[in-house]
Amino acid sequence: MRVRLVGSLLVVLFASLAVTASSACAAANILAFEAGSTDSRVGMHPDLETNVTIAEAGNPEAARNIVFNLPQGMFGNPNAVPKCSSVDFALFRCAPISQAGFVTVRGKYEGIGDNLLGTAPLFVLESRSPTETTRFGFIVPQLNIPISIPVSLRTTTDYGVRLTVSEVTQQIPLAGFNMIVWGFPAKPEHDASRFAIGQPGEPSNCPGSFSSECTGPHSAPIAAKPLTSNPSVCTGEPLVVKLNVQTYQDPAHVAHAEDTYPEITNCEQQTFQPVFNVDVTNHSADSPSGFEIQLKAPQPLGSSASPSQIRSATLLLPEGLTINPDAADGQGECTDAEANFDSEGPAECPDLAKMGTFDIESPALDGLLRGSLYFGEPKPGDQYRVLMIASGFGINAKLVASVHPDPRTGRLTMSVTDLPQVPFDGFNLHAFASDRGLAATPAQCAIYNASSTFIPWNDKLAQQNSRPFISIDSGPNGTGCPGVVRPFNPRLVAGMSNPVAGNFSNFTLRLDRDDGDQFLGDLRFTMPPGLSGYLRGLTYCPEAAIAAAKERLGRAELAGPSCPPSSQIGTSNVAAGPGGHPFHAVGKMYLAGPFKGAPLSLATITPALAGPYDYGTVVVRVALYIDPRTAQVRAVSDTVPSIIGGVPIRMRSIRVNIDKPNFMINPTNCGEFPIDSQGTGDQGTVANFSSYFHAVNCYSLGFKPRFTIRQLGGRATTKRSKNPRLRFDLFTRPGDANLKQISVTLPKAFAIDQRHLGNICAKSQFETERCSGRQPIGTAWVKTPLLDQPLQGPAYAVSGFGKLPRIMFILDGQVTILPEAESASVGGKLRTVVPVIPDAPIGHFRLTLLGGSKGYLINTRDLCKAAAAATVEFTAQSGKHRTQRVKPKVPCGKRKPAKRASRARR
Repeated sequence: MRVRLVGSLLVVLFASLAVTASSACAAANILAFEAGSTDSRVGMHPDLETNVTIAEAGNPEAARNIVFNLPQGMFGNPNAVPKCSSVDFALFRCAPISQAGFVTVRGKYEGIGDNLLGTAPLFVLESRSPTETTRFGFIVPQLNIPISIPVSLRTTTDYGVRLTVSEVTQQIPLAGFNMIVWGFPAKPEHDASRFAIGQPGEPSNCPGSFSSECTGPHSAPIAAKPLTSNPSVCTGEPLVVKLNVQTYQDPAHVAHAEDTYPEITNCEQQTFQPVFNVDVTNHSADSPSGFEIQLKAPQPLGSSASPSQIRSATLLLPEGLTINPDAADGQGECTDAEANFDSEGPAECPDLAKMGTFDIESPALDGLLRGSLYFGEPKPGDQYRVLMIASGFGINAKLVASVHPDPRTGRLTMSVTDLPQVPFDGFNLHAFASDRGLAATPAQCAIYNASSTFIPWNDKLAQQNSRPFISIDSGPNGTGCPGVVRPFNPRLVAGMSNPVAGNFSNFTLRLDRDDGDQFLGDLRFTMPPGLSGYLRGLTYCPEAAIAAAKERLGRAELAGPSCPPSSQIGTSNVAAGPGGHPFHAVGKMYLAGPFKGAPLSLATITPALAGPYDYGTVVVRVALYIDPRTAQVRAVSDTVPSIIGGVPIRMRSIRVNIDKPNFMINPTNCGEFPIDSQGTGDQGTVANFSSYFHAVNCYSLGFKPRFTIRQLGGRATTKRSKNPRLRFDLFTRPGDANLKQISVTLPKAFAIDQRHLGNICAKSQFETERCSGRQPIGTAWVKTPLLDQPLQGPAYAVSGFGKLPRIMFILDGQVTILPEAESASVGGKLRTVVPVIPDAPIGHFRLTLLGGSKGYLINTRDLCKAAAAATVEFTAQSGKHRTQRVKPKVPCGKRKPAKRASRARR
């Protein structure tokens, strides 16, 4: 029987080669290149034959390196037969059981340009080189030169098989060869073509013309397993085989030729039944976890067609299983350059980027191909890349999976496209667990379904779907399962770093929630009375800058903050993620202008960076409402973000540190006050919580306010029944205790002029319209050291509180304060009391009452004839009291001196 030598079979998959000679330059050295296959059916295991002829060998070109590139998807199983050891091959005594085909070689020898050297058995060899998956070899007849054919994979492109013969001797230039590789080397039908075992110095070759006398029969007492396997691609196009020949004389010009195998047939008869499963390493709710994925795609080694390989896989992980915010914190990334995608060499990913492990089971390999998962370099639109890097058995595999979280829910979709057409039985993936596990489990106990879609390389077959599930069966840390409505019990700790009354100090606040509780939503805080801020000299962060920050990447914001430094008042630290090691994102707090009806606001701007991931910049606005009577600050935040970059935050704590020097000022009242807070959970539960607060050493503060009264205008306004224009001034000293209450009792010389109260403002109108359209009784302003500009506005007499109207002040400016004074007649004297004064340094307050036809007060007697004094009583926030007798300054002019009595009269 005529035997044709078959193209060398490569590593785990050997395919047929054949190519038509191409023209031009060095390619003219290849006179013929043909490839053939005994079976074109999809997934079958044919015998492969390759025939190469080189024109005018050695005249002058002599082949040096020969490279075969088999079609994508054409693979084989080098474990189909026992491998011949390197020692036995070197001693020419490989056993017949290791034979996989044979090779017939021709060369320029003994003056003959195309001398038939003979036929030799082709063996599967043992290989220990890290650059090859397997090796074939034969001994050149007559010359007894061992030829090794390393098999490797094209891992930078399509993972197809490459066969390489290097450093062919130029002493006897190669004229051509014919190679045959058996699809089932151990089948009895090849017994007659199996060569006997050789011995040192005498290989089992057949010099010259092939004869049956050179061979068996020799049986192979092992099960017949396939060595070759046809691709699963059913495009209707032939499969291209490529040949490159490089010569000694002209290495820069590589001869190239191509041939084709027949198109793959019988595509509808192939099978495709992958099986997918997923599980978590922690079955507790709202907890950090790793996860595991198993994929089974059995590749039975029999006479039937191999199943189609998986081309693409999409896995929709269970709802509620999301990325743990802390998973990438402190981790590095493996860049594409470090992954070495452009080279078939190993990757050089840093250990700091490792996020898990995986292994691949394949019948073509001697064991598991083990690898690691790495955080990949983020790309636009593909931030969560996972690099799957494995090295072993001469393979440096580098694959990329993409993880896309749902931007609203965080549910994860993992996808891998255009996988290599490499047969594997199983794929097992393990993502790291522990407190920094890659995943965070759902918040409720339940059974959660995943789903998968697998697309085969054989496009004539249907995609396969499956729906595995995971179960969550306990609460965090082994507690019982939470109810349908999870608990919500936040904890608050807040206070000043220096509690001394009236001193500047840093203010810190920390709010915590436990794993398993509802996630934080809306938050509002009410500060103690008297806890205020020194706004003088501060600038606001412009609204345009805040809006621009929302659109910036986190790294850009970190490198160049959007808001000016002069507006920064502190920092924030948000801990996110379940478990004992949450992710911390540090931001800056800036003072900003009006927001949601509040006169002031804070803008917390946080670059959201976690290891290689840049989630962008998170901006949270906090409206600062100022109580118009007590000046207490009520902070109301935007709804706390629940998800950034597709990653649910699962916020664990919020820390605020307002540490701008000389900004926050302690109260001067040492009473016990709470810092009250209210929060709303993601399931709607509202919780109230507070933190104890009080200042110390209040009574050691000084207290010496000063009050003056001056009548404005000329002497005529001092007369009885006139309406005087009066100015009242209040002065406080820096560092003193703040005022809590003031009472001014005017002398009987002054009374309210009832005639001028016809346009008086009603209480309801003050509250709804601020007495719009009504006649004020005067104007007021206060120049406090806390603000750059005075607060100022009208003063109104407001009815609806009893017999005498109250005086209501509207002090507008950077903030709005609405003090009110109660009036009463005591012993015939008009007493006016301001019962509630904000615990803040006043500085200088001035009230100017109108006179004349709009005058609020009337003189009951001539002020220049009967001097009188007002009594002013001050009460400090610290509890101290002070009384001052104040004589109004009246424009009476200089008194004429009394005439002396004459001596005569005496």
